Amino acid sequence: MWNVTRAAIKAGGSVIPSLYRSTVMLDWLPIVVGEPVHRCPHEPEQFVITQLDRAGDTHGWHWDDYSFALVWVAECPPPADGGFVECVPDTVWDKARPDVEETLRERKVRRLDVLAGDVYVMRTNTTLHRVHPIARGRRTIVNMTFASSRELCTVVSHETMDALWATSDDRGNGVGGCNVSS
Repeated sequence: MWNVTRAAIKAGGSVIPSLYRSTVMLDWLPIVVGEPVHRCPHEPEQFVITQLDRAGDTHGWHWDDYSFALVWVAECPPPADGGFVECVPDTVWDKARPDVEETLRERKVRRLDVLAGDVYVMRTNTTLHRVHPIARGRRTIVNMTFASSRELCTVVSHETMDALWATSDDRGNGVGGCNVSS
């Protein structure tokens, strides 16, 4: 999986950062998800571009550190060639003992076919999810992360983000402090 970090995106352009800062989007998202939504307080996790471009590439089973992902699909192979989203909603991420395999055995996996031009919102901290491995083609997305009000008042660790795309400058011990003005 190829990744472009928030820092590189911000240094190289203005469209994605402007869209992320959009008050229209921050007004619209709570209507869609049914609760207040805030910009992610951990800047490196706010937005990232990812690309899968080789047979077998996947974004494997995981939960995210914050509640919401808004995903803009720029490129995606047809569902028969992979790249679709698989998820198990309403799951609990026990960071000490995640036991993904047990969750997959006990719960129904749902499938979301996505195509280029699609945009979707997912509650990612309580939905085990992955991108099904691609067989051919390319899947390129812009992922924007948003926090719930509760997450602004608690320490959130960033091991998921750190494992995937953080640079040594991005790594931290958690962000918290109840700043709801984000």
